[in-house]
Amino acid sequence: VAVALPVRLHDCPRGDPPIPVPYDPTFLNATHASLLVVQDHKPNRASRVAVTVLSGSDGKRVPFVLKSTDTIGKLQRRFLQKRPDLTGSLNLAYNGKPVQRHQSLGELGVKNGATFITFLRCLGG
Repeated sequence: VAVALPVRLHDCPRGDPPIPVPYDPTFLNATHASLLVVQDHKPNRASRVAVTVLSGSDGKRVPFVLKSTDTIGKLQRRFLQKRPDLTGSLNLAYNGKPVQRHQSLGELGVKNGATFITFLRCLGG
């Protein structure tokens, strides 16, 4: 249940107008506080995730439905079944970062509708 917190104006440096900042009245006169880390519970079973692989060379999109426990290696194998012309040069990136074959979709935090992009690595020095 969301509770609306009172708002208090916070003075800004450099003469900017004050900003309304929500606060919990419990902490109004407190000098110290501690935070408790709370982790989201992990689902006990694998959820289904719809992802798309975008070929960086020709712009073609290939959709897949996988489980959150499936690995990038499985996604690569399924992609290569549909696009065998990319065999040997398939590297995938998610959120702008290269992903490794052993990583699972759940481990990477992949959400429904995510897009992976293929890219080529240049060999040499």
